[in-house]
Amino acid sequence: MLFQPVMLYARPPEISPRVVLWAWERRENLLFLEGSGIEAAFYAGTIIFDRDSTVLRPRLNPLVAPEGLPLTAVFRLENMQSGPPSGVQAEEAVLIISGMCSGRKLYGVQIDYDSRISERGFYAALLRDLRKKMPPGFRLSITALASWSHMGSFIDDLEVDEAVPMLFRMGPDGALVRKGFAGGSFMKASRCSGVVGISLDEPLPAPEYLRNRKIYIFSPHSWTPEIFGDALLKIRRHMNGEDLP
Repeated sequence: MLFQPVMLYARPPEISPRVVLWAWERRENLLFLEGSGIEAAFYAGTIIFDRDSTVLRPRLNPLVAPEGLPLTAVFRLENMQSGPPSGVQAEEAVLIISGMCSGRKLYGVQIDYDSRISERGFYAALLRDLRKKMPPGFRLSITALASWSHMGSFIDDLEVDEAVPMLFRMGPDGALVRKGFAGGSFMKASRCSGVVGISLDEPLPAPEYLRNRKIYIFSPHSWTPEIFGDALLKIRRHMNGEDLP
């Protein structure tokens, strides 16, 4: 078995709202999450496709987490070629990911890839192959641009458990999302139905895009108990309308 699911451990009780901390490429000490019911998705490395080669740039900074914390390994994909990566490169990427995760106690894997339209066939094939490497119960997640979250999106055909709409770094459309004016089909793709992603250095999206969803939270700074506590309070107040004029 290439992946060892963390479900072998007893899961702590969940809190409301259910959140996942994105732990990106910096020193992170998550020991304060012990027994909290929180999950973490940590940056594991970037896989770069360039000149028909496939290269891993691994995480360099230490991550400390309590035993049994549900962890998801996040791999960023970047295509530096003019055209889509090849089938061979997809196979190489899957081997890199499975090799990096081999023997580790993980809850799942998340792929972060801003694929262009011409790369969607490659992306779908990579995710299918990665799914085949996983044991039953192992979670496969992807991040999604906000524009991918509309009803009828191509992401609903991908073999993943969830696609996390990143409702930050959206440019001019961010104002519409914050006001809840993004349209009736927004956030209606089935793969996005139970999740959303936010960043603490931007205004939160409209409360209706957060309620009844698992919320992935990105912090521009290393996580601390204080930053986590403030973030949770901010989200709760926002969803209750307490920060609105």
